Amino acid sequence: MHLSRRNLFGAAACGGLSAMMYGAASAAGGEAEEPATPSKTGLRIAVVQQESIPGAVEPNREKAVRFAQEALRNHADIILFHEALITGYVESVRELAEEINGPTTHAFRNVLMGTNSFVLYGLIERDGDDCYTAATLVGSDGAVANYRKTHLWWKAKGLRHEPTFFRPGAELVTFDLRGWKCGVMICYDGDFPEMTRAYANRQCVMLFWLNNRGSRGKEEVAPLVRANSIIMAASCCCGRNDTREIYRGGSNIMNFDGSVLAEIWDNEGIIFAEVDPTGVLSAREQNPWFHGQRPELYR
Repeated sequence: MHLSRRNLFGAAACGGLSAMMYGAASAAGGEAEEPATPSKTGLRIAVVQQESIPGAVEPNREKAVRFAQEALRNHADIILFHEALITGYVESVRELAEEINGPTTHAFRNVLMGTNSFVLYGLIERDGDDCYTAATLVGSDGAVANYRKTHLWWKAKGLRHEPTFFRPGAELVTFDLRGWKCGVMICYDGDFPEMTRAYANRQCVMLFWLNNRGSRGKEEVAPLVRANSIIMAASCCCGRNDTREIYRGGSNIMNFDGSVLAEIWDNEGIIFAEVDPTGVLSAREQNPWFHGQRPELYR
């Protein structure tokens, strides 16, 4: 088990983040927007690295709820889980899919009652006859934002050939956390650097990246952070996947200067980091890999 020395509390089962004010969720659009005015600078991010059993919906949900409860006890503002948290990848994934305000969102809403905190988790979403791999933001009133994965992994056979099971999303989604604009992406999305750049161009200061793969360590996050001066939290699962391979995880939280605030490998747990987004936009102005771009040429 590998854990960073900073900002880790009770790695076997803890985590958290609590938002004191939340702005309306929205679909991101346009190339440049004015940043929102935050009400408070500091935020506490929690990332849960959970071992989920593919297809074991109830045990996976119960475990996730326990992690969320522990995270809230540690004063989290936002709690990030991994992609396809409850179902994993199984033949019956479409039958196990839930609506946005289904049982898992309801379970997290109950945990969040009486708080101003949020959970962002990977949902296999059913919408009529269509299914999506989604990231759903839940508060004490239920779902407040939902992002559908826009890039589906195609270079695989069987359960991991995502176009066989899911439709792609059609838009980026942003949400406000205490007045700070945040973005969200899922696994393969982030392998396209344009995704992170698009969120940065929309004045996002934090980006949450949900994954379900062997690992998503700091080495993959760092280039995106440094090119865009953005705070990033990356979640990944651990343990055995649908083919009995071992997933190491590597969930991490990285500051906008590229420094690692917390990370975890090889075991379940929750990592925490206190972040202050106030320096993001000024750092971006001084970043030669961001300031000076000419988006009109890249269409």
